[in-house]
Amino acid sequence: MPRIPKKYINTSFFHIMVQGINKEYIFNCKKDIEKYLEIIKNAKEEVELQIVSYCIMSNHAHLLIYTDDVKKLIKFMHKINLIYAKYYNKKYNRVGYVFRDRYKTQPIFFERHLYYCIDYIHNNPVKAHICDSPSKYKYSSYNQNCFEVKSSINNNIRKYIDSKKFNKEKNEVFIFMEYEENKEQICIKLINEFALENNIEVSKLKNNKHLVINLVKELRKEYKISYRIIEKQIGIGRETLRKIANGSGLK
Repeated sequence: MPRIPKKYINTSFFHIMVQGINKEYIFNCKKDIEKYLEIIKNAKEEVELQIVSYCIMSNHAHLLIYTDDVKKLIKFMHKINLIYAKYYNKKYNRVGYVFRDRYKTQPIFFERHLYYCIDYIHNNPVKAHICDSPSKYKYSSYNQNCFEVKSSINNNIRKYIDSKKFNKEKNEVFIFMEYEENKEQICIKLINEFALENNIEVSKLKNNKHLVINLVKELRKEYKISYRIIEKQIGIGRETLRKIANGSGLK
């Protein structure tokens, strides 16, 4: 059993992301997606945890899981990915890894982060230009969670999805520890990954107008990283960064 990070102990909500090896498609058709959902359903009943929301795309999947024991989460993810990998390799007559890494885990500590995560998961197909509304995508929990159970958690999640009027300010159902994400560490990680993907040194990013614009927009829109932190990491002043985010700057 791997060591459990301390930050996982103080929450019961986890955003899980799995992706195909080399970003390859691992859900090639309707039957593949339905098989993965079937595996998830069987495993969740055995391990006893809740699937709050989900979205299955062609080369990756998102799950938002609720569990009172992180060991159950580890057991669950190991089980579903192992079973699906065996199914996938046999079906497509291949060998080797199916998933990139095992999976990525993002603990959720605030109620507002929980609802933001749900929106993010359900809007994956919209962001990928597969559809113009999450309601039009079949393989997510937006319209109906096929793993739904009768609980206050699922009832309130469904209320939020259906009405979008759920009170995000009051913490009536979910209780989280006081926690502040280390945005600077997140920013450093994202910038390093961006530089690696674009085959450029971090120190030289500020000299590439096109890459800087894409990077800043991603850091601001997708991850809500402050201008102060971005300025510190890439060496471009805050006022210029604001102009970039607004569609100008670096003329």
